[in-house]
Amino acid sequence: MKNKIRVITVYILVLGDLFFTGCSIFSPTQAGITPDVSITEPVSGDTIKTASVIIKAVIINDADVIKVKFFDNNFFLGEVSCSPYNYEWQTAFVSNGEHSIKAEAVSASGDKGTSPLVTVYVSKTGMFDWGNNDSPTTDNLNDLFVFDEKNIWVCGDDGTILFFDGFVWSSSSISNKNLSSIEFTSISSGWSVGGNTLFGYSNSSWSEVYTFPSMKEDFISVCMFGDTLGWVGDSEGKIFQFINDSLEQYVSLSVSPITDIVAISPDNVYACCGNTIFYFDGFDWWLDTTFVNDKVNTLFAIDSQNIWGGGTALFHFDGQGWSMFDLPFSSSQNCEIKSMFFTDDNKGIACGVNGNGGFIISFNGSEWKEESIQKNVPLKGICRFSTGEGWAVGNSGVILHSQSDGNN
Repeated sequence: MKNKIRVITVYILVLGDLFFTGCSIFSPTQAGITPDVSITEPVSGDTIKTASVIIKAVIINDADVIKVKFFDNNFFLGEVSCSPYNYEWQTAFVSNGEHSIKAEAVSASGDKGTSPLVTVYVSKTGMFDWGNNDSPTTDNLNDLFVFDEKNIWVCGDDGTILFFDGFVWSSSSISNKNLSSIEFTSISSGWSVGGNTLFGYSNSSWSEVYTFPSMKEDFISVCMFGDTLGWVGDSEGKIFQFINDSLEQYVSLSVSPITDIVAISPDNVYACCGNTIFYFDGFDWWLDTTFVNDKVNTLFAIDSQNIWGGGTALFHFDGQGWSMFDLPFSSSQNCEIKSMFFTDDNKGIACGVNGNGGFIISFNGSEWKEESIQKNVPLKGICRFSTGEGWAVGNSGVILHSQSDGNN
């Protein structure tokens, strides 16, 4: 008999705990009553300018409610099975304009009650720091180079080249190879690499400048000085020198891909590959032993005493050595910076990948902070002008735009 008493006592205690949690399945309400449900937030007439909003519903009578469903213009959004009946509506992914939302409460006996409609207005103007811009392609976009607001170039997969003239983006294809890097030495002279080929832009058209004999070669970075001198890096850590229309392997720096090459002058060049950085002093390439041995994908040189790098962390060179800083995220295990751009010492921007998505961070001279993006895809190229206007590109042809007033 004592054992039975113990079992009953424990059962009552467990039920007591469930009553206390407020989970509706054990709620001490009456069965057979049609639920009376109402939305308390937002209220009719509200304008929603955020990427998400919490819809709050309450049960007014004693109906034995087991779940509350939420709808937008009769489109099912989701449901909540325990009080409080709060649902996070992702307004970032709905159209601008009028939306009628409602809640439907379902009781244990199957009775349903529907709330009065709540009419709200969604306005995405100013919702994001970086808004989605119409793109002429769906190919992955891998790099971006900018002269000014009316001369922006982008390269991508399947030989895709985009150009922005200050008004619209135009698209062309110069090859069937995936283009990884693009750079211009003047407004009328540019370079791009993909596969085993170095491409050049002159006389308003693109053409093959040099195709390496080995079809297995995979060029992924380029840095040029004028039309006759430069460097090209490949996916196996080899660096090639371009002189007078000829491209020859100079040295093998590493077994890791040379993902970026930047130059202060022809005698002061930096390249990053894997967890290392190398520099060229005009005579030979040397390992930079002051680097902190962490993955680095991209470099941006403001001057010889001020170079930034980005990868699994942020890196800064002050002319003497490199320092490392954590990315400004609560969790950055899968985050890597892919591109950086600075207008001066105190204004910088960077983008990258975060798992299957992307991110953008900005620098104000003292700290880095994350900015909001409308399209969550891996981002590969970015720029921002002194006015605050900026562009970012990434997978699936995504182009993001930021304006100085914070509107997109």
